[in-house]
This record gives sequence, structure tokens and C-alpha cells, in this order.
Amino acid sequence: MARASPALIAGLLLAAATACAPGGTVGRAQAQAEAGDLEGARAELERERDRRPDSVDVRIALGEAYYRIARDALDRDHDEARYLAFLERSVAEFVRAVELDPQNHYPHFFLAVIDTYRGEPRQALRGLNNARRLQPDGLAYTNIAELFVYLGELHKARRWNDLGLRRGAPYGAALFNDMLISWREGDLDEARRRFAELRQSDPELLRTINMARLPEAPRRFEDFAGYCCLSPACGPYLKDACGALALEVREREISDEAVLKELRIEMEKQRRLREVYRQRKDLEIEVEPQTGGE
Repeated sequence: MARASPALIAGLLLAAATACAPGGTVGRAQAQAEAGDLEGARAELERERDRRPDSVDVRIALGEAYYRIARDALDRDHDEARYLAFLERSVAEFVRAVELDPQNHYPHFFLAVIDTYRGEPRQALRGLNNARRLQPDGLAYTNIAELFVYLGELHKARRWNDLGLRRGAPYGAALFNDMLISWREGDLDEARRRFAELRQSDPELLRTINMARLPEAPRRFEDFAGYCCLSPACGPYLKDACGALALEVREREISDEAVLKELRIEMEKQRRLREVYRQRKDLEIEVEPQTGGE
């Protein structure tokens, strides 16, 4: 999914640019985060939130910083308490952004990123469809196409990818999905060709997995696949494809107690979103979990 308009890469789900326009405090904080200084970005954005509590851009940027800190806490440091604390803060910031601006598609996009990381692709699909209803541009469609790759529904992935291109999505976003589809189908030669084309035309799309920056740009398709398979936001969705390359898959490791805490965070999120959209009957937003795909 892509950013400047979001590029999720949520399992990759999109190559996320930044939800808010660069510049000012938000732009400086985002530059800090991209340079790896998440704590510095967090402190900068928290000060800005205190100054401008009703700024949707600040809330979204802070929610993203909290999410990245939460992921590092779990994936790198195996610190469940810190992960849950920052996950809750992240979700709260995105929900507050919805409360401030119910027509803004970015919070729904980022909540879908979180759901993908949590291993809840059907809930993520709901969030991406909400983002599409609010902002029906081409990237909204290619983001959904990418999620269908992770769900293993490749015919739907192709259809949504084509819709995205017809609606103006950047060619690179569709090419990225084509690479994933070829990999999942076992056509490694085609996946390598797509990777080579993407590396030449739009290499930034290969630098992010679920909004986590890779340590270096992958030079070969196998390098990219290795990063994906070792990311809990990507590898678990592509186990067979990783296995075809003899690559280890890293699962998200979390205790039963942490799963229950995640559920409580999710229930509170749904409660607050229901309250917002109960008052906005003009907006076609789904808050409850879907029972099936689109």
C-alpha cells in the first residue's frame, strides 16, 4: 500500500510513503523516524500533539511512530509489555484521528496495517475497504490486491490489481503485486524479472515491509524474499513460497495473555469507531469484522 497516498506493504502491504505532507514538525519527525530515531520522532510528535491536540496529521504521524516502536519491541526485543503499551497508544491515535475527521482515509489504512501484522487479514481487508470507500483512488485498489495475495486468493488479487491500474495507481505498485503473485504461484523466473524491473524503475517500493524499513535495499529477488520470510508481517502469509526457496519463516511470537490484551484493544477500537460512524450515516464504513472477503 502506498504513502504520499499510503503504500502499505503490509506484509508488505504497500510501499508506504508518509501519510502527512512533509514539512514542519511532522516532516522533521518523520525524517527522524526514517533515519531510525523512533524515540526522537516520538518525543517531537508528542510535544506537537500537546500544542495541537486537534491536528489529524500529528495524530496519524504519532500513531505510525508508536506502531513502529511497538513492532521493534516485539520483533527485536521480545518485550511484550512494551509492545502492548505502544500498540494501544498507536491504535488510540488513529482512532482519535477518525474522531477528528471521519472522512480521512489514512487512519483506516494504518489500522489495516496493524491488523495485517497481528495476523488478522480479514479485519485488515475491512480497513482497506473503508479506506477505499473514503478515497477510491488506484492505490486503494492495489493495496487490496496485495492483501488478497496474502490471503491466497490470487484471482481476486489480479482483478483488484487491474482495477487499480485502470484507476491511476502507479505502475510500480501493480508491478510489486505481480511479483508477489508470481512468487506465490511458484514462477520464480517471472518473480525475478518483476523484481529486476521494479528495482530499476521504483526501488523504494522494495525498501519497506509493513512500514518497517529494511536495513539495506535488496539487490536480488532472493534478498527481498529473505527479508519478507523473516518478517512476522509477511512470511507467515507466504509460507509455501518461502519454503520453495528454502527460506525460514518467522512467526509472530506472543503469549495467550498478550493475545487477550490485543483483543481488548480491538474491542475498544470498534466501540469508538461505532460511535463515530453511528452519527455519520452518509459514510459507508464497516466497523464489525467481516465474515467473508470482497
